[in-house]
Order: sequence, then structure tokens, then C-alpha cells
Amino acid sequence: MNELVDPARDMPELYEPRLALLTLTEAHRLMDVLQHFGTTDHDWGAQARHFAAELAARVPSRDA
Repeated sequence: MNELVDPARDMPELYEPRLALLTLTEAHRLMDVLQHFGTTDHDWGAQARHFAAELAARVPSRDA
């Protein structure tokens, strides 16, 4: 489980400081990942569906 919470794992080298908030593109990509993972039928999938819905309610749509 530690490999899931290690922020340095498989992360590209950062040349700029991280923003305090996600960019719109990052938020949409994260929503895609959560929605994909939410298709699994177990407790983690249910949590992914929940957070995908929460993110979708707070982020402008791609069409906006």
C-alpha cells in the first residue's frame, strides 16, 4: 500500500513549483482515472465513483 501513497513514485521531474490546485486539464485527467477505476466492483471502486462524482460537480465540463 505504501507504493500508492509515495508521491515520488513514477512522477516526472518537476521544473516548476506545483500549484496549490489542480489545473483544469489535471482535474479532467484525474476524473477519467477515477471513472475508469470506478468500473470495478469492490469497495475501492465505490470510493472512486464517489470522488469522480464529487470532482465532476466542482470542475467545469470539458465543453465549457
